[in-house]
Amino acid sequence: MNSLRKTALGLAGAALLSAVVPAVASADDTPWCTGDDLVITAHNMRSPSPASKAHQILFAAADGVSCRIGGSLSDVRFLDADGEDLGINPEMQNGDYVEVPVVEWREAAVYVASQIHGPRVTPASVRFTLPGENGPGDSVTVAWPSNLSPVVRFGSLTAPVG
Repeated sequence: MNSLRKTALGLAGAALLSAVVPAVASADDTPWCTGDDLVITAHNMRSPSPASKAHQILFAAADGVSCRIGGSLSDVRFLDADGEDLGINPEMQNGDYVEVPVVEWREAAVYVASQIHGPRVTPASVRFTLPGENGPGDSVTVAWPSNLSPVVRFGSLTAPVG
């Protein structure tokens, strides 16, 4: 294929892509996510390790919202059905800092792991503080899907895997 044909195909592909994929504002133009901007849900997931149980917390955009979020959750507390703290102190594992755009077709995620063996507790919900742009953000409470061990590890916000 000659270089003119390659260039023409490349330009045609770029034009098609720009027509199909909506434009995303630059990070400077996109506001930081607040609790009201997000629909947050927790889910069971398949663990990559036979020694742990895995969960995923997904952060989706509310209708019509486009925002960005990054960093780590803070003040994480697992609660019983009466809203009482179960006394689980999760280990927060801070990975590389990334900001994730959260829009209609893109979510952010936090991955949670607990050991598979030992005593179990069944939280009704988890409460945590979202990272804010310049300090702590909103406090939110999310229904929790199943039991876990009191030995819990939380990752940082990231783009969902798979």
